[in-house]
Amino acid sequence: MELRKMKKRMVFLCVIILVILAIAIIAMIFLKKQSHESTCYAEIYRDQELIQTIDLTNVEEPYQLRIDYGEDDYNVLEVRKGSIGIVESSCPDHLCENMGFIDSSLMPITCLPNHLVIRIVNAAEQEEDTGLDGIAY
Repeated sequence: MELRKMKKRMVFLCVIILVILAIAIIAMIFLKKQSHESTCYAEIYRDQELIQTIDLTNVEEPYQLRIDYGEDDYNVLEVRKGSIGIVESSCPDHLCENMGFIDSSLMPITCLPNHLVIRIVNAAEQEEDTGLDGIAY
């Protein structure tokens, strides 16, 4: 009889632990999703000088933006809700076009011949210091 009661208690305890773990996992997923929906900005730099900041969260319709450099050099950016990318460039190698669209601060888009850097800044990331001084791929 005692052995049967102990088995029932163990099963009950395991079920309680599994339910608590499931609730914790669901809460973490929900909180992570909310943090990704925070305000995000694209900062556009030319020669290490900030020339424009775009709020990517409030973009209703995709649009293109041309940034000139000198007489003949340029980059055409496409701004979408939550992301930005270079779709056309006068640079000889077009590597910046091949970088695609970015939506996080992990890797900026750079066009070295045209001295252009585009990086994503999350409002939540600005408020909290992650303590990281670099990211490797």
